[in-house]
Amino acid sequence: MLFLQLVISILFACQVSFSYGLKSYNIVRANNYYKNSLKSSSSEIKHRYHYGISHFTTLMSSKSVDNEPTILNNDKNSGIATLKITLDGDATSKAFNQACELFNNEVKSRGYKVPGFRPGAKLPPMYLYEIFGEDKVKLFCGTLLGGDIQDQCEKTGLMFVGRGRIMQFNEDSFEAGKPHTLTVECDLWPEFTYNGPNGYKGLAVTATKGTFDIDKYEQVKKSIQERYKILTPTPMGYSANIGDVVTINMKGYEKKSDGSKGSPLPAIASGDNVDVILEKGKFMEGFVEGLTGALVGDKRNINVKFPTRPSGPGAALSGKEAVFDVDVIAVKTKTLPEWNEELAARVRDGLTLVEMDKEVRAAIEGESQSTTENARNEALANALVSITTISRIPDSLMEENTQQRFQNMLMEFKEQGSTEEQLVEMTTPENYNKYKEISRPNVEKVVKLGMIFRDLAEKENISVSPDEIKEQYDMICVQAKQRGEAPPDERNARDEIENILLKKKVFDKLASYSTITWKEVEIEKEKK
Repeated sequence: MLFLQLVISILFACQVSFSYGLKSYNIVRANNYYKNSLKSSSSEIKHRYHYGISHFTTLMSSKSVDNEPTILNNDKNSGIATLKITLDGDATSKAFNQACELFNNEVKSRGYKVPGFRPGAKLPPMYLYEIFGEDKVKLFCGTLLGGDIQDQCEKTGLMFVGRGRIMQFNEDSFEAGKPHTLTVECDLWPEFTYNGPNGYKGLAVTATKGTFDIDKYEQVKKSIQERYKILTPTPMGYSANIGDVVTINMKGYEKKSDGSKGSPLPAIASGDNVDVILEKGKFMEGFVEGLTGALVGDKRNINVKFPTRPSGPGAALSGKEAVFDVDVIAVKTKTLPEWNEELAARVRDGLTLVEMDKEVRAAIEGESQSTTENARNEALANALVSITTISRIPDSLMEENTQQRFQNMLMEFKEQGSTEEQLVEMTTPENYNKYKEISRPNVEKVVKLGMIFRDLAEKENISVSPDEIKEQYDMICVQAKQRGEAPPDERNARDEIENILLKKKVFDKLASYSTITWKEVEIEKEKK
């Protein structure tokens, strides 16, 4: 995997723009995200509407003792503070070991052969220096030290916005296991002016209220009936019809230009004892048609075309043609059970029809409430931006947010089937600057709202307690365990949880000060 090459390309090909933003490119965090985003976490994060709150930090304490950060310059006119900080030996040792491990992984993924070492063997730092350059290995430690640098900045007593920027890493003097001094630049917190008649209070907005979705209700009911469908074996000689269920063994191959079978498809596209419901449009184009009329014992070669799927499982096969060898094991007719007490008892012991229906309706109503809240928040956010003046939006914060979005875009391309080599080609300074120009209006809104949220939280004394964060984090860990996944990085997960909870509290407080006019959507009559 060339992921490290991708990140290095971003960091060094565009280093003027990226300025080694603190925690912006923590390779451990990025690598975990890279692996886990393929399992839906990226889409989940993408829709959280958090407006980049995580980029804002309030620093409250300051002491003058050895190894404490030194404020070299605090220029309120430019809004920038320059700090000198010293990291302890434990931090530098840990970062250096992580960097060497990641660069060793890159050596392995590129297939480099080093005389005197077996393939895949761990190379000493000197060999990594020869391959990648000593300066790049050591500078990469600065990225891995982002969290420790941020912790040191938090001791200054200053209030700043965004991540700090390493101005002088002093890589020539960097030694793993020994204290290391560097210079960091931070943006100071700006001034906010809320230009409404009553400041940020008394906003008047209009939003569309979510209603009970009767179509979704019917879809959920049908999905439960499908899950508990009744399958009845058919007699010998029965040919499969639309609506039946055919049990098959299947093996897929790429289709060559001459129509013959090529290389085997990934295991996800093959299997034994697979139940296929003969419904048009449910599977690859041509697959259901190729099984219609099949008899038990038939062996068929079916030509198919995979559907276009930009993301998610199967994205790598999107739009491709293939050939399947199919053995028909069984053909069964399908009957959906009635929506009645008998079905409820099958769903869960002791469950009644009234209780089952109530649970389904509660789930649909929960979605409706979420839609209503999102509509309210969107309206309040737009109104808030329109009346707020910020003395200065730091370029560094705009840059950091753009970088993160650019990285997320690359993750999505990877999910859609782009190769690592293609991703690396996308990380040129020209492509990044193009993306930066196109995304600027949206990034500016996100950054501005994030700053406003933190300012309002400060003014209204809104905070998130450690217990609230722990409760949500523990729940996430339980869910990850149930899915067979490793728990998320605790520090990053807790930051994200705090952002989401704080955002909700700020919106709720803002709504309590505002006048919201609700537009009702026409409600369909419930289907009997």
